[in-house]
Amino acid sequence: MSFDINLTTLCDHVVYRELNLLAPDQRTLQLSKPLASAAVEVFVDDNVLPSTLYSVVVDPSDNNARMILLNNRWKSPSDYFEVTYTTLPTYCSKCIGSSYLDDISYNVQGDLQTLRDEALLMQNVEKFVVTRINSNTFHTFIGTNLDGLIGSRISSVDFLTSQMITEVSKTLQKFQDLQSQYRTTNRPMTQGEILQTINSVTANQDTNDPSIFYINVSVTAASGKTLQFTQLLRMRI
Repeated sequence: MSFDINLTTLCDHVVYRELNLLAPDQRTLQLSKPLASAAVEVFVDDNVLPSTLYSVVVDPSDNNARMILLNNRWKSPSDYFEVTYTTLPTYCSKCIGSSYLDDISYNVQGDLQTLRDEALLMQNVEKFVVTRINSNTFHTFIGTNLDGLIGSRISSVDFLTSQMITEVSKTLQKFQDLQSQYRTTNRPMTQGEILQTINSVTANQDTNDPSIFYINVSVTAASGKTLQFTQLLRMRI
């Protein structure tokens, strides 16, 4: 049996100290993303602004948005403000709506969280999909060119989704072939770790935000359990 460090952690969707300039009325701070909570922290010239000096109010131009309103006009318009707040998952620039991040996590004892069996297989599938091709010095063949597609302009949705599907399908086939070679060395692997079948790879455009694409992967482990993984990419309109 083998194991790997767990790289999946939940995203907090926190926008940390977003730089903000006062509106001409010298009272309003307009946030770039919608607020998911009224709990905010405001800094002015790197100092925390007491919460008694401002409130979170509805943006009169958009009933679904919120903004920071100072109780009184700020006397020095040259001061710079920063705001820390929590936004909605679909507007989060850290996870782009996936609600999780790839980062090392620890348990309550302070030990590294590790993965085995089907959880390990799912992380390996994700690694092969999100790793940029040629970025691994020792295994240059691992990964995809999806990283090269990020930020590219959308000219043909069908062509773009076809590219995504091809890239992911090819790398998963490589992963499956590598596992087969690994097993011939008689090294121990559990049935949950083994990629038995690549069921499907699909790609589709978000109905609300056309710049976001979802790549959906379904695989089955040798244990018989089916696993699903979704990767999000943001393109240019």
